[in-house]
Amino acid sequence: MRIMHPRTIKIIATEDKIDFTKATSSRRQVISHSWAEVIKFKSQTGSHPKIFIDDDFDLGVYSRYVYECNKTIGCKLNPEKLERFEELFAGFTSCATSRLNKYFDDNYLFSDCVSLYFKGINIFPFVFGDAWRKYAPVISLKEIQRQVTKTLAK
Repeated sequence: MRIMHPRTIKIIATEDKIDFTKATSSRRQVISHSWAEVIKFKSQTGSHPKIFIDDDFDLGVYSRYVYECNKTIGCKLNPEKLERFEELFAGFTSCATSRLNKYFDDNYLFSDCVSLYFKGINIFPFVFGDAWRKYAPVISLKEIQRQVTKTLAK
């Protein structure tokens, strides 16, 4: 997985109408993976293809947003792991969520919708309302499986 758009995180954390019965990931997994990607990135040296936020303070702000949204679902996110990264932790302790707007746009949100849809989590209706079907690449999970199986058979 990757870091998710803040709106995606909010939807996953707060919308009770999302059906996870056939999903390959749970609500907690989506949130905890977004959190873990930041920690993995900071623990490794070099670049990370899933992290495009190039400022440690802003990564901290992102981590804080994930942490706050998580409170409604109860993942065991440990903010103490961020303390060893000074600038990251400074961002975590701030309330500057508006700084995230420069990193995430509607295209990224759509990409999240598609990515989660292929995992069996449909957030399209919460982003696009009743017109969501014209944006969903495939209508059902059975159709996704049929197309993937057909492609792999070639």
